[in-house]
Amino acid sequence: MEKWNQISNDFILLGLFPPNQKGLLLLLLIIFVFVLACLGNSGMTALILLDSRLHTPMYFLLSQLSLMDLMYISTTVPKMAINFLSGQKSISFLGCGVQSFFFLTMAGSEGLILASMSYDCFAAICHSLHYPHE
Repeated sequence: MEKWNQISNDFILLGLFPPNQKGLLLLLLIIFVFVLACLGNSGMTALILLDSRLHTPMYFLLSQLSLMDLMYISTTVPKMAINFLSGQKSISFLGCGVQSFFFLTMAGSEGLILASMSYDCFAAICHSLHYPHE
């Protein structure tokens, strides 16, 4: 007798890309953009760290934003690429929960850093005599 009701320990992923040449081309394009974003964000962070003239509050927040963006994109793209290339069509409940936690945490943190940057701009414009200059 066949079982129609089955209990699963993971989520079934339908996928973003069709499993053909077009899907592979789209995946390669996304991986290329991912690598460019990683290089750009890490390069900006390194430049801000190395140049002492950029050790101001706004550039510090900009380097933190770059790090946050680097972690933000690293929560989903590698798993998506691995799933497509391996043909795996599932993610465990725990894996999905961990990925969702980090994705939402990074999104919220990025919003807080952007709010801090906007307050820094406000302080530099409206209270320019109290703002530290070099």
